Amino acid sequence: MASPGTRDKYRVYIYVHDFFLALLFTLTSLPSSSLLSATQPGAMSSSTLHLLLCCCMLVSSFASAASWRTLARMPAGNIHEHSVVALTPTQLVSVGGVLQQGGPISSVYLYDLVKDSWKKLASLPVTINHANVAVVDGKLYVLGGMTGSGWVGNPTTWLYDQAADKWTTLASMPASEARGSAVMGVYNKTVWLASGKTKSGGESVATVSAFDTASGRWLDSIPAKAKNLPEGRDHGGGGIVGTKYYQIAGSLGPLTNRTDTVFVLDLENLAAGWSRAKGRMPTPRRGFATALIGSKFYTFGGEGNPLASSNGVYSEVEVYDTTTDTWASLGRMPVAKHGSYAVAVNGSIYIPGGGTASGTPATDIFDVFTP
Repeated sequence: MASPGTRDKYRVYIYVHDFFLALLFTLTSLPSSSLLSATQPGAMSSSTLHLLLCCCMLVSSFASAASWRTLARMPAGNIHEHSVVALTPTQLVSVGGVLQQGGPISSVYLYDLVKDSWKKLASLPVTINHANVAVVDGKLYVLGGMTGSGWVGNPTTWLYDQAADKWTTLASMPASEARGSAVMGVYNKTVWLASGKTKSGGESVATVSAFDTASGRWLDSIPAKAKNLPEGRDHGGGGIVGTKYYQIAGSLGPLTNRTDTVFVLDLENLAAGWSRAKGRMPTPRRGFATALIGSKFYTFGGEGNPLASSNGVYSEVEVYDTTTDTWASLGRMPVAKHGSYAVAVNGSIYIPGGGTASGTPATDIFDVFTP
């Protein structure tokens, strides 16, 4: 749950905000002569009224500014490289991951936004990290990921049955395309995967795959220009806005080779292939969390920070507006993270867990950001 200090802080903001709004309503309801005449006993001068109006506007703008808070901590402990998705408007699911102490896990947890609580669901048959997850028509799909102690790409597709609390196996993706850390998107009941990594320490891939949930089959007819990104990427971000599929930044090969590019594919014109947007990520990085609100991608943290004091992790928050092809900075995270997911629900962005330094250090802190 949110800390008492955090809850009290926002409660004070609301009380002060409401007080000034009520005062403003009272003042504007009085006759103007009683407000503006300084000659009447007890009357309010125009300068005093002006000051009060300024206070109201200041508090209103402060209360509506972007904010951070915390929720119930991750039940598995300090964890990174887990995947998170919204199962329903009030439920999130965290799949797999790597514990700071204990390594990769097969555990799956459900978070209730109303109760601010976690519960354990049926585990996957294998330990998994960098899982490729998506929800279509209320059904949770895990479309491969990196499994085993060697973090090797696994092509298996699993479907979660929430009523029965069990997993079933569907058609596997082509073995040559098995990978984790892909950029996910859903369009017309088809799940799209772009980029990724085939194994720990392996090369970045440019592969694009698609799974048709209606037929339960992997598509084998993606046009050549859409089948591969212009360059390989892993640990990138992005998703689908309208008909456009976005691949944002990530690394090409080694951790130090961070990129700032945005690739775009029109899913209604696959034959045209991928294009490169003009807007470039201000802070090149990989392993950042990404959430979509409207037509804007919000990006959080990431890995590959060269500053000695950073432990290799970024705290930057940056937003990409797909309608204007421009970026803007939104400050920094309270806790710098990489290897986490961000999920937007009702205008707030949920970021549970994540790595706090390159390697195994991680956290169980569950942050929420409201733009």
